[in-house]
Amino acid sequence: MANNSGFEQAGLNAIPLEERKNWPGIAFIWAGSCCCVPALMVGAGITMGLTFAQAALAMIVGYGVCVVLMILMSILAADKGMPAVVTISGAFGKIGSSKLVSCIIAFCYICWFGFQAVVCGEAFAAILQPMGVPLPGVVSTIIWGLIMTLTAVYGFNWIEKLNMVAVPALIIILIYAMIVVFKDPSSVAAIHSHVPVAQASMVTSIGTAIGGFASGAALSGDVTRYCKNRRDVIISSIVGVLPVGVGTMLAGSILAIHSGALGMDTGSVVTMLTSVGSPILGLIVLVLATWTTNVSNAYSSGFALLNITGAKDNKRSIFTFCAGIVGTLLAVLGITNFFGAFLNILAVFIPPIVGVVAIDYFILRKGDPEKWRSMPGINWAGVISWGVGAVVALLTPTFFIPTLTAIILACVLYLILYPVFYKNRKEEAE
Repeated sequence: MANNSGFEQAGLNAIPLEERKNWPGIAFIWAGSCCCVPALMVGAGITMGLTFAQAALAMIVGYGVCVVLMILMSILAADKGMPAVVTISGAFGKIGSSKLVSCIIAFCYICWFGFQAVVCGEAFAAILQPMGVPLPGVVSTIIWGLIMTLTAVYGFNWIEKLNMVAVPALIIILIYAMIVVFKDPSSVAAIHSHVPVAQASMVTSIGTAIGGFASGAALSGDVTRYCKNRRDVIISSIVGVLPVGVGTMLAGSILAIHSGALGMDTGSVVTMLTSVGSPILGLIVLVLATWTTNVSNAYSSGFALLNITGAKDNKRSIFTFCAGIVGTLLAVLGITNFFGAFLNILAVFIPPIVGVVAIDYFILRKGDPEKWRSMPGINWAGVISWGVGAVVALLTPTFFIPTLTAIILACVLYLILYPVFYKNRKEEAE
């Protein structure tokens, strides 16, 4: 839904069935979101603590969990044709969704936009430096932050077109990089005999893989509201995430071993991307991988801000622009200094939204779109369940997998608290 200027105008309203998309286009967007620099970094990070085979298993299990989470959220979004910040209003209430949960979503995704912008900007400048192009990292960050922001401002159709071009290019380049690595006998031997530089448990590593995409799964409805039916949701989620997501992390693992850059910082990324002997290919991967992912961060942030303010749908592009500008400003001001703390917050505060919404829709409403309602006010059962799940997981980082702890606890609490707070509504739903 766009006006003559090309800007998407759908906002928080439902997408009509005649404007829905086929699943391949949706899958390309998911593939673009998964094929990103942070995924390469996560793959390298997991490989620091496990053998290559163990790391591959952790990645597959972790992203498998993420796909299940995003399907649960996405089915409701596709059933109603609405973005995530609207669909969660059934489990959190309109005020709970717009004034509380949407604030957390906006904060997290604006910050995440800033992190990715600075990683792209600084790495881009670092790769250009040996080529005789003295581009300051701050300037590079601002330039790429603005480019990504403007793409998100135009909305879904531009994001879809970007991914249709970028994803095949990224896959081809990464396949080429793998060919270069595996043609080198010493690299093959290093991968086969890789010894972790630090010991990490399988549970912790699976949690790292889940944390890398779980927050995106929670807001998957912003994209899958364009799916025509539940079948398209399931196919686009599986096809778009598992092969490319796991493949990108494995590529990060392989490049890390090949280059010796077993770290999760900008310097390690630059070393990994240039280790196959072509700085130009490294630049292309860096730019496309960050671009396809970061537009989704600004896009979802725009919906959250629209929901917070209660503005009309035609203001969606303005709020998306504001989100990107603020994220870029945070990048320039040094948001990466708080990267570790931010990831902990992101991993436990966004995913339990899925647990509350899934229980509300699939258990209490029986998965029936006709029974779903946007609850007025605040659904305290949902807010308390979500908050307790997130805080407990944040305070017990060594217990199980924090992301899953938050989700499971939120599910159990919602099943207990909803009948207590809303006995009559539960009876109506049944």
